Parts: sequence; C-alpha cells; structure tokens
Amino acid sequence: MNNLKKLSLSIAIAMFLITATDAQQITLDQVQVTNSTGTQIYTTNNNKEIQGTPFYSEDWQMGKVIFNNSKFSKEVPLSYNSYTQELFFKQQEIIKILDPKQIKGFVFTKTGETFKYGNSSEKFEITPATPLRVIYDGKVELLVLHQTVRTRGNTKDPLTGKVTDRYSKSETFLIKKTDGSFKKTRIRKKNMINDLGTHKKELEKFTKDNKNKVKSEKDAVELLEFYDSLLDK
Repeated sequence: MNNLKKLSLSIAIAMFLITATDAQQITLDQVQVTNSTGTQIYTTNNNKEIQGTPFYSEDWQMGKVIFNNSKFSKEVPLSYNSYTQELFFKQQEIIKILDPKQIKGFVFTKTGETFKYGNSSEKFEITPATPLRVIYDGKVELLVLHQTVRTRGNTKDPLTGKVTDRYSKSETFLIKKTDGSFKKTRIRKKNMINDLGTHKKELEKFTKDNKNKVKSEKDAVELLEFYDSLLDK
C-alpha cells in the first residue's frame, strides 16, 4: 500500500498561513502552524471498501508551491486531492496541508503541470480556493477543472458483507475570455473555434494552412497563440 492510499485511512493535518514579506526568500520551513491540534479528515469504515482514489495522481509527485508574491518554494513531494480540493505536501515524512488563501498555485516539476488559484465562476462552482490546471495563459486562457465525485454504495457484497464506494474523476475544459467570463469547451477544432466566438474565418484558415486538427492540448495552445495575435490587431 503506497503512502497516498494510507492517507485514505487517517491523516492528521495542520493548517498553515504564510507570513513572509516580498523581500524575503520564502521556504516552506517559514510557514507557521496556526492549528497544531490536527483534525482527522479521512477515516476508515470496516464495513466499506473504496474503489479509485480522490487524488489527482496515485503517487506523490515532486513539485513547488507558488506563493502569493510569485516566489516558489523548494521542491517537495506534493499531492492534490481533487475530491476535497486540498493540496498536501510532505515534509520530513509529516503530511501537511496548505491554506489556499495563502498560495497562488503549484506546479509538478516532472510534468510541468501548473495549477493556479483565484478564479471564480458560480456557473461552474469555481471559488478562489479551486485550483485550475493551466494549459494556456495568455490574453485568453485555457483551463481545466479537475473534479472527483464519491458515489456511495448501498448494497452489501454477499460474501464480504461490505459496501463499496467509488471515486470517479472528470475534467472540464474552460476558455476564460478577456472579459473574465468562462466558456465550456472541448479540445476539438469545431468546438474551440465556435467557443472563442470571434475571428472564426481566420482561425479556420490557420488550422487548414497548418494542418492543425486541434486534437491535443499542444494543438489547442498553437490555436490560442494565433488567436491572441489577432486580438492585437
């Protein structure tokens, strides 16, 4: 059983606030504990089994925390729980959680995946404490909302007598327009061109000339870079 699966049994956590100023080099060691009593947020029920994981990745990933002054922490093991929308980090084998109000985002160094806080959308149930994965960050943005839902089982297994709960994941691709509004989209040429709303003829020509079928995140980035250039005209 890896360390993240052990989290699903029991974790004592402490909430943190960052008190360093912009002039200081911030490290996670400077984060001050404001609630050292710890609270169990994951408990096990002997009558239940769980399939899947609430975590973005099943294993710890090395990464850095981005503080509100845009400084980066040192590299530490990170894990994002997309069910509770909590960011864990491990320090000297102690698992801790960071207060999203005090950080700007985080990045997994191996993959380069970057998440940022601070967006809001009532329609998509996004609050400033909801981290969104960044695919493109320009005049317009392409962001991904990662969510995990826990489906409660209500039928006992006839052999074990246990009920099985399941975690299931979803991702919602969102275009953040220049006016700050969000538009749900898909990584497909037709969807993205229509959802951007303007310069459709130019975008159609660009995809044709560059043989860009917009089937991957990389393709979407190329399309949005061109779209941003049109906004300058």
